[in-house]
Amino acid sequence: MSTIYEINMSNAQADVNTGRVKQNSKIVEVFSALSAGKRPEVDDKTLDKSVATIKELSSKAIDGDNAARSEINSIIRFSIEPKLLEVVRLFDFMGTYRRIGYNEAPMMKTYGYESIDSRFQASSSDVPFAAVNWREYPIGTQTISAGFAVDYRELQNGNFDGNIREGMNQVQIDMQNKMTYYVMTVLYNALKNAKGVKHFAEDNGITKTAVDNMLKSMRRYGKVNIAGDYSVVSQFNDFAGFKRFSADEIRYANNIVAEEIRQTGLVSMYNGAFVTELPNAINWTQLNKDGTDYDLYMPQGLLFFLPRGSVSPLQVFLRGGLTTMTGDDIVTRQHLTRFDMEFGAGVAEGMEDQIGLISDTNFDAPTF
Repeated sequence: MSTIYEINMSNAQADVNTGRVKQNSKIVEVFSALSAGKRPEVDDKTLDKSVATIKELSSKAIDGDNAARSEINSIIRFSIEPKLLEVVRLFDFMGTYRRIGYNEAPMMKTYGYESIDSRFQASSSDVPFAAVNWREYPIGTQTISAGFAVDYRELQNGNFDGNIREGMNQVQIDMQNKMTYYVMTVLYNALKNAKGVKHFAEDNGITKTAVDNMLKSMRRYGKVNIAGDYSVVSQFNDFAGFKRFSADEIRYANNIVAEEIRQTGLVSMYNGAFVTELPNAINWTQLNKDGTDYDLYMPQGLLFFLPRGSVSPLQVFLRGGLTTMTGDDIVTRQHLTRFDMEFGAGVAEGMEDQIGLISDTNFDAPTF
């Protein structure tokens, strides 16, 4: 998010878990629904009691009660966290996702094969037996943070879908997209810099020749999913479903594919591979390099080829869960709440060849 506010870490403090608010508490259910502009699916008595409790906590928070602030932040955290976890689980589409405890270290697992050498056996002779070996090694974690100024007076007045709603939405969008950008960068660097066998290509645009060559290689691993930003998957429209019989003949277009492009703007399948657009949100707080448009959170030029049914080398870990910290802005003296999430990502060493990648050089490559 934009650094509009700066938390003075000398007075910031981690929120205390009072134990009164839990993920399945009715007050969380009520707050989540009201902040989304919906009617909570609870009876009127529970609704009135929850709203009264939030107003009371807000009044105490305005007076400087840190326990009340912690409880409000817990309610907000439990409202945001499920949406963040839904996005993190989408990494299962490209790899594997694991949630571990704070007392655990993220351990990458890689597999190797030895002595897979079938042969004709002579009488009274022996043959080698196949073995699958695996090893684990630790990787580091990153902490991604976002925050906003919580207007306790707004909550005290019963306004749940104003600034508090916008702040929660921005925190959720900002954290999930920056997390995805980090994973994409890890994946890009690992595939580009892999030693030995790898399936990585850079080209000026997504061309039919490059896609066909990559599909030919990756199909050996199983049926393939192709995924990327709209900027790269939309380039399939230029060659999918079309065929030129000779240099001086008019191109023949597949009417079914042409109709699909007219209706959705994209093709959904190419040569037996599903083509999927990865959502890429607008970063409303940052302009592009030319200053002519808003920037996007994720890289636009990466086209991934993901074999289905195989063990993916991409592994993503979420350590613990969402945590909160409260402090005061050193300029405006507003009360700020910061949300932190610790996670790690890596590509299993020696297994980089099991994901294909074409990078369109018309777009900037991802960097840390």
